[in-house]
Amino acid sequence: MKKFIYKLRLGFLQKKIEKSIDVLKSSIRNPKKPIKTIGCIVDSNMDLDYSDLLELALEMGLKEKDLKIISFSDSNYNDPFCELRISEKSVNFYGKMISADADEFTSKKYDMLINYFGDNKILTLLSSQTNAKFRIGFDISNHNINDIIFTDIFDNFKKFRKELIKYLNFIKWAQKHTE
Repeated sequence: MKKFIYKLRLGFLQKKIEKSIDVLKSSIRNPKKPIKTIGCIVDSNMDLDYSDLLELALEMGLKEKDLKIISFSDSNYNDPFCELRISEKSVNFYGKMISADADEFTSKKYDMLINYFGDNKILTLLSSQTNAKFRIGFDISNHNINDIIFTDIFDNFKKFRKELIKYLNFIKWAQKHTE
């Protein structure tokens, strides 16, 4: 009986994700220049902490106030991002987000959203409901939520950071030469 209820819950969550992604696909998404705000959705089980993301924002010419991070963790103990947090309990049986932290995160608009997670349905739902002009993530997550998809660097922030800066510089160069 528990397996049936679990599968039913996952089915509702998947339907909610699909609806949310359909809305996302119909929105216009392109890099806004310059990037002034960054949202980050992070799986706290990955090898990353707050200072890594802050250094990335600073390298991009932003300030700490321009960076908003929400993390996923089922434990308060392994979560280095304690400001905004969601867990399995942040989604009800029918696949609806029921988290004040998720509401706060999705109420903001971001120029760029970094999806620093893998195959996590709850984070996929959160990302698909976040208002961002441009999205970055990994090949092992849902491809419909990202505009730039990195391969072969999952959970390696040093390489991710290097590649992201390279892509952002290319986008700036391309914009400058098409004006």
